[in-house]
Amino acid sequence: MFGALIFLELFALVFLIGQFFLQYFLSTRQAKWPGLIFPVLSLLWGLVNALNATTIPAAAAAFVLGGGLPFVLHFALYRLGRSRLEKKNRDRIEKMNIQDL
Repeated sequence: MFGALIFLELFALVFLIGQFFLQYFLSTRQAKWPGLIFPVLSLLWGLVNALNATTIPAAAAAFVLGGGLPFVLHFALYRLGRSRLEKKNRDRIEKMNIQDL
C-alpha cells in the first residue's frame, strides 16, 4: 500500500515537471505551432475552471490558479525556446554570409 502511494506521487511529480521539459523541447523545434499546444491548453483549462465557479472571486481565483499561472510558465518557456532558436538561426545565416565572401 505504501509503495503504491509513493509510486503515484512520483508519477504525478514526473508528469508535472515533465510537461515543462516537453514544452521547452517543442518550443525549440523549427515549426512554431507545436510549442503553442501547452499554453493554449492551459489557457482553455483556466477558462473551464472559471466557468465552473459559482462566484466572481472564485472564478477569478480558479482562472489564475487553474490556468493563468501554468499559461504564464508555458508561454515564458515558449518565448525562451523561440528566442534561442532565432539566435541559432541568425548565427547560422551569419556564418553562411561570411563563407560567401
